Amino acid sequence: NSAMTSAMTSAPRVLSVQSHVVHGYVGNRAAVFPLQLLGFEVDVINSVQFSCHTGYPVLAGQRVSGDDLRALVQGLSQNEALDHSFLLTGYIGAVSFLQEILTLRQMLPKDCCYVCDPVMGDNGHLYVPEELVAVYRSDVLQHVSILTPNQFEAELLTERKITNIQEAIDACNLLHSKGPRVVVLTTLDVPEATRGGESVAMLLSCQGSRKWLLRVPWIGGGPFTGTGDLTAAMILAYMHKVPHELPLALEKAAAVLQGVLRNTVSCKTARTIQGKRVSPELSLVESKSVIESPTIVHHCQLVESLGIAGVLFDEETLDDESNKMLQLMKSSGLKVGIISKKDTARFPDVETRTFSDSPQTALADQIKQWGVEASAVLIVAASMSFIRCSGSLTVALLKPRGCNGGYNGDAQDTAALAAEADFTIGCLDSLRRLLPALHTNGSS
Repeated sequence: NSAMTSAMTSAPRVLSVQSHVVHGYVGNRAAVFPLQLLGFEVDVINSVQFSCHTGYPVLAGQRVSGDDLRALVQGLSQNEALDHSFLLTGYIGAVSFLQEILTLRQMLPKDCCYVCDPVMGDNGHLYVPEELVAVYRSDVLQHVSILTPNQFEAELLTERKITNIQEAIDACNLLHSKGPRVVVLTTLDVPEATRGGESVAMLLSCQGSRKWLLRVPWIGGGPFTGTGDLTAAMILAYMHKVPHELPLALEKAAAVLQGVLRNTVSCKTARTIQGKRVSPELSLVESKSVIESPTIVHHCQLVESLGIAGVLFDEETLDDESNKMLQLMKSSGLKVGIISKKDTARFPDVETRTFSDSPQTALADQIKQWGVEASAVLIVAASMSFIRCSGSLTVALLKPRGCNGGYNGDAQDTAALAAEADFTIGCLDSLRRLLPALHTNGSS
């Protein structure tokens, strides 16, 4: 996807078109501050300007018309300010405004990555005009790079009900066929995904790739407003920062949301205003450190298990801190081995084989000794010679450069390695995504 690739390497400038409230945190108010904390330049267009969000008893303010949007965009264009890497859209309440978004998209650089949160409703309740849904379906989706609907919005866009995980996957594949290369269902409220309601589930789907399910704990005290807007912004941010490891991007986005909600309920409670219960506003300012450095506790898992029996490591992927993960794998019943170009005694409890020219023979011999099929072995490597091992699934270990995004090493070599491997990770702990056995011995 050239749109995503270019946006990942150019200056991170975002044009965010969403709702605005004077008080509280929804729409642009929920998205802009977190994006700025993460180093993005954000230009803002408000689709509406209200005193408070619609959960309050009194709604006051103005809606921005399609003509108003056209005038703003023309001014930006005439001043040569339409050079954004990302377009982010959220709540849009009128067909004329949405149609002008399409004109805006055409005026932005061709490689601009369009992240669309199709805010139309939730829990079976539509809160935009019905004709807006048809415009999203027929005109908007073909221009979208990353789509972040909730389950109800995905059902509206595909005209299909989602009652289980497979139907959610089918809906994502249908959405891919209409344009978006990446689809994140930000809510998947079916019993097998939520484990009967004890978790909140999200589904990540990249076109032509395996699907990932992320479960995080349900947090009471809501329903909260602005969570979808915050989630879409964080998906944009972290998919830019870790473009070769999109499950990690979703884990980070979800960790931000979880941290913000925990901070919110720890210091705020719902209020009653004119007889109406109003949930607490998100504690974004208090969550600055969470947004900048989220702590990942819960990992994505493949919807379809790989059935891995053993893991072989390129010795170059291991460091002095790796032994804990190696021992965890062994205690979980997995076969573990190391392939090295030199004799090493760093991990005496793990069988190690050496090679001189190519690792292929050493890999094949170890798999044969284990007595398992090559397809049941995961090879974790940092070089192309390991990745090109026929018959086994391969994982490229890419070393993240830091909080500003990107990876250590040559960008072209990194991209080639990621493209060749079946999976990519930035640290060994991310192998938890691929090895369900580890979830019984560590965090999920």
